[in-house]
Amino acid sequence: MTDEDYIGADDWIPVMLEFVNDGKLFKLSPKGISMYPLIVGKRDFAKLKKIEFPLKRGDICLYRRDNGKYVLHRIYKVDYDKREYYMMGDYQRIIEGPLREEQMLAVADSIVRKGKEISCSDKRYRFWTSLWMILRPVRPYILKIYDMLKRIFWKGYRDENK
Repeated sequence: MTDEDYIGADDWIPVMLEFVNDGKLFKLSPKGISMYPLIVGKRDFAKLKKIEFPLKRGDICLYRRDNGKYVLHRIYKVDYDKREYYMMGDYQRIIEGPLREEQMLAVADSIVRKGKEISCSDKRYRFWTSLWMILRPVRPYILKIYDMLKRIFWKGYRDENK
């Protein structure tokens, strides 16, 4: 397959947003690692729905950067007075923003992780994602230890990551 055989995000996301704005859910699987370890690209996905403002810290949103790139990240901070959002991937330490309210396109209703659906309003989910945001400065060390332990104790890890 060549690049011409693929439909780019600029072509299909506007169509997807029409469905979302009509009240339907849309499954989106990120292709990168910015939402690891909560959402693993090509395995997990987010079910997106129409945004109801105000959004809050911890929500996962699809937004469009000023350069036109679509991104699925978590809200790290909200400035309600200015209606601005600061975003960050779960695998990242750098906070992006401010982003304007009109850049926010859809919000996750739930995520499907390893085949199991988890509501984004679930109290346990909100607790763990809040904790993960608090641990932002030490995330790289936690993830290195996690990956090292997976390599040592889980045989399937080696087969999955070849």
